[in-house]
This record gives sequence, C-alpha cells and structure tokens, in this order.
Amino acid sequence: MKGTYNEHKYGFKVVEMADDFASYVLDCFTVARVGPVTRERLFGGSGLRIDGELFGVILRGTLYFVVDDQTRPRFVEAGMGPFTYSRKSAQRKIERWYEVPEDVLLDPGDLRDWVNQALAAARRTAKPAKKKSANTAAVVKTAKPRNTKTAPKTASRKTVAKKKARPAR
Repeated sequence: MKGTYNEHKYGFKVVEMADDFASYVLDCFTVARVGPVTRERLFGGSGLRIDGELFGVILRGTLYFVVDDQTRPRFVEAGMGPFTYSRKSAQRKIERWYEVPEDVLLDPGDLRDWVNQALAAARRTAKPAKKKSANTAAVVKTAKPRNTKTAPKTASRKTVAKKKARPAR
C-alpha cells in the first residue's frame, strides 16, 4: 500500500495510509450490504454517513463509531476505548466515538449489526435542529434606490488647506 509521508512535529516521518484504509472500510460496508454509505472529509479524516446521519469516522487510520449509554458497554467489553488526542500536554477523550474492533470488519453480519447500532445511537443522541423564529423569517432587506445622477465630489476646504500646509518631500 502506498502512503503519504508527513513530517511530524518531533522530526520523524509518519506514514499515513488513511485513504487506503478508508477504501477498505467502504469495501467492507459494501460486502456487508450496509448503506449506501457516503464518505466526506471531516477533521483531517473521513466522516461516514447513512441517510445523512453521521455514524462513524475514520481518523488516523482507525475506525470509530458513535456510541451512547446503551451501546458503549459492547465496545468496552470488546476492549475498545474512546477517541483520544493530545492538546497542550493533556490527553483528551471524546466519549461519543469509540474504536471498532478489527474482527468486526471481517464478519459482514457483525459489521451490519455494529453499524445499525451506531446509526441508532447517532439518531438517539442527535441534537434537534434549531427552529427559526417568526421574526427572523419575515425580515427582508430592501435595497435603497440608487441616485442615477450624482454630483462629483469636491475636496473640502480643510483637506485642501492640509495638503498646502504639508512640506514638500
């Protein structure tokens, strides 16, 4: 597999094969008859959606699914943890995203089940869309009519006096 080399901030080179892994994951979804799954760029990785619902992400060559209180125990039981990253000497965890076990990708039936559970968790935890208020929906800006004949601008007396008062360079 080909990867792209990126210079790491500590000086060593990191080989990223995220695109190859993302293609592999999408192939696994096809074999498992999951979807249709759409892939989009998200946080330097890939977001995975079904019917517009974000249920998974691929970040740094790892697949993560959305979890909630109902589905998290399954991930923990499988020995998986949440997405983590470092920021200013502190490790941060994103409890909404848990790593998917590798063996799940190899079994189409299991994969279909895990995706359906992640999709259900994503729908349960989705934030409701903000409603537009009646005031903002009714506001329409109207353009002011343009004056077709405008008088040429003339310099004010103060501007002319300032220009005359400046010493020549």
